[in-house]
Amino acid sequence: MTFGTPASPGIRHTMRIPQQSAHAMTPSLPARRPLHIAPWSIAVGTSGLFAFLHVAAILAAGPGKTSLHNPVGLAVLAVVMPLMTGATEAARMQPLFLAYVLAKLLVVLAMTAAVAGACRPQSRHRVRLLALQLPCVTMLDALPFHLLLAVQLAMLLPWCRGLVWLAAQYFLGVAMDVYLVLELAQRMAQAPQWPLLAYLSAERLVLAAGFLFGRLVLREHRMRHALASAHGQLLATQSLLTETVRGAERLRIARDLHDTLGHHLTALNLHLDLAARQAGSAAPVALQTARDVGVDLLAQVRGVVSHTRHDQTIDLAEALRLLCRGVPGLRLDLRIDGAAARLPVPSAHALFRAIQEAVTNTLRHARASRLTVDLTARDGMTLVRIADDGIGMGTAVEGNGLRGMRERLADLGGAVRCERDGRGAVLELCVPGSQP
Repeated sequence: MTFGTPASPGIRHTMRIPQQSAHAMTPSLPARRPLHIAPWSIAVGTSGLFAFLHVAAILAAGPGKTSLHNPVGLAVLAVVMPLMTGATEAARMQPLFLAYVLAKLLVVLAMTAAVAGACRPQSRHRVRLLALQLPCVTMLDALPFHLLLAVQLAMLLPWCRGLVWLAAQYFLGVAMDVYLVLELAQRMAQAPQWPLLAYLSAERLVLAAGFLFGRLVLREHRMRHALASAHGQLLATQSLLTETVRGAERLRIARDLHDTLGHHLTALNLHLDLAARQAGSAAPVALQTARDVGVDLLAQVRGVVSHTRHDQTIDLAEALRLLCRGVPGLRLDLRIDGAAARLPVPSAHALFRAIQEAVTNTLRHARASRLTVDLTARDGMTLVRIADDGIGMGTAVEGNGLRGMRERLADLGGAVRCERDGRGAVLELCVPGSQP
């Protein structure tokens, strides 16, 4: 229906790489993308197949052998028969048949179009299109179309609301069966066939099985999506944690260098300086050279320690790639500017959590098929722009996720800006700390 596959073939990652890095990369052949079939197209194909078989059966029977004792047939008789009052029965047969086929075609086409519109991910008139299918399946009076609608109600509507719609579908069909049985009894001048009505009413209970099947498919679909998303988030968090641990280990090594090697070099320089003073003018040249080398080596150690202390940044790019790779059912474009890839630890963690929250909200609420994440650096600030092609934010109230995102970035001197429009949602994040 409106859901993508839980695997990740539909995700595309693009990353801007600095020119000097691009030349160093080894060219590789592009991987073949597996065939991806949108679930909504399966629903449309199923409706089209039912429509084809339904109309083909009528055409195969031909004029005179096709029963018109159904809602569409009775409607055709009510409209066409008054226009052919003087014609013989043989003369009426072909026009009635053509009108009946045309009416059936119109109803099945309307049904297929409503299925296509209701099952698309960005459908903004889903309830209206489902409501349009109710009279269509009632007029067609064919069990396959009723089952197709029952499955849609299970997968496209909340549980309780779907049950209400299913009950309306069932009782509307039963009412039509009652009308057909009474109309047949009146036309044949005989008693109504109540056993037939009971059989038809019991047969319609299969709609409950279709509804339950749809709910089970939806539940399994959501569980697979949740598992794939959790796996991607776990890998991304593990990558970010690895970078953090690596930075902490570099800082520990720098401290050890300062506390051990720096201490011994300082002591060595003091002894060399003392030896040079005691020797006076008779000090050999090698002693002065050793003293100069010791001073230079101590300066280099201090420079390395100082650089390591100030360069406490982590690479956010790999964590974002892993996060996006685990997003199911969404075409995701990730563009990372090389200057914005390395960030201080607090900024990197804050941006990662904000992007993670934005991706999760898109999956849950946006009904989007594509998401774009742009990470750039400008004037000492790291900017992130997240845009989707879903239903937009509309008048939705800011929730805890967005509020927490705003508070987390505000603590670092950053900001969050949202654009609410009907063509999708745009979220812009900025935080200080991009590396030159």
